[in-house]
Amino acid sequence: MTIDELEAHFSGIDLPQSLELYPGTKLNNVAKCIDTHITLLKIHGNVRPFECFYDRLIKIKEIIENQHE
Repeated sequence: MTIDELEAHFSGIDLPQSLELYPGTKLNNVAKCIDTHITLLKIHGNVRPFECFYDRLIKIKEIIENQHE
Protein backbone atom coordinates (compact mmCIF):
# COMPACT_ATOMS: atom_id res chain seq x y z
CA MET A 1 0.00 0.00 0.00
CA THR A 2 1.43 3.39 -0.97
CA ILE A 3 1.63 6.42 1.27
CA ASP A 4 -1.03 8.15 -0.84
CA GLU A 5 -3.31 5.12 -0.53
CA LEU A 6 -2.86 5.10 3.24
CA GLU A 7 -3.62 8.81 3.40
CA ALA A 8 -6.79 8.34 1.33
CA HIS A 9 -7.84 5.38 3.46
CA PHE A 10 -7.48 7.23 6.75
CA SER A 11 -9.17 10.38 5.45
CA GLY A 12 -12.26 8.38 4.51
CA ILE A 13 -12.99 6.71 7.87
CA ASP A 14 -13.96 7.67 11.41
CA LEU A 15 -10.88 7.44 13.61
CA PRO A 16 -10.98 6.56 17.28
CA GLN A 17 -9.60 9.17 19.67
CA SER A 18 -7.18 6.61 21.14
CA LEU A 19 -6.18 2.98 20.72
CA GLU A 20 -3.71 0.44 22.05
CA LEU A 21 -1.12 -0.10 19.34
CA TYR A 22 0.79 -2.78 21.23
CA PRO A 23 0.59 -4.00 24.83
CA GLY A 24 1.79 -1.03 26.85
CA THR A 25 1.75 1.34 23.85
CA LYS A 26 -1.31 3.57 23.69
CA LEU A 27 -1.94 6.29 21.13
CA ASN A 28 -3.86 9.13 22.77
CA ASN A 29 -4.45 11.10 19.57
CA VAL A 30 -4.79 8.71 16.64
CA ALA A 31 -5.53 11.40 14.04
CA LYS A 32 -2.42 13.41 14.97
CA CYS A 33 -0.27 10.28 14.97
CA ILE A 34 -1.48 9.33 11.49
CA ASP A 35 -0.96 12.87 10.21
CA THR A 36 2.60 13.15 11.52
CA HIS A 37 3.55 9.67 10.30
CA ILE A 38 2.21 10.37 6.78
CA THR A 39 4.00 13.73 6.69
CA LEU A 40 7.31 12.14 7.68
CA LEU A 41 6.92 9.42 5.06
CA LYS A 42 6.11 11.98 2.36
CA ILE A 43 9.25 13.92 3.25
CA HIS A 44 11.65 10.99 3.68
CA GLY A 45 10.00 8.15 1.80
CA ASN A 46 9.69 4.59 3.00
CA VAL A 47 13.42 4.11 3.48
CA ARG A 48 14.96 1.97 6.20
CA PRO A 49 15.28 4.56 9.00
CA PHE A 50 11.61 5.50 8.53
CA GLU A 51 10.08 2.04 7.94
CA CYS A 52 8.74 2.00 11.50
CA PHE A 53 6.38 4.88 10.65
CA TYR A 54 4.95 2.94 7.71
CA ASP A 55 4.68 -0.21 9.83
CA ARG A 56 2.78 1.68 12.53
CA LEU A 57 0.32 3.08 9.99
CA ILE A 58 -0.37 -0.43 8.69
CA LYS A 59 -0.85 -1.67 12.27
CA ILE A 60 -3.26 1.20 13.04
CA LYS A 61 -5.19 0.39 9.86
CA GLU A 62 -5.47 -3.28 10.84
CA ILE A 63 -6.60 -2.48 14.39
CA ILE A 64 -9.30 -0.08 13.18
CA GLU A 65 -10.52 -2.57 10.56
CA ASN A 66 -10.71 -5.33 13.20
CA GLN A 67 -12.70 -3.06 15.53
CA HIS A 68 -15.33 -2.53 12.82
CA GLU A 69 -15.86 -6.23 12.12
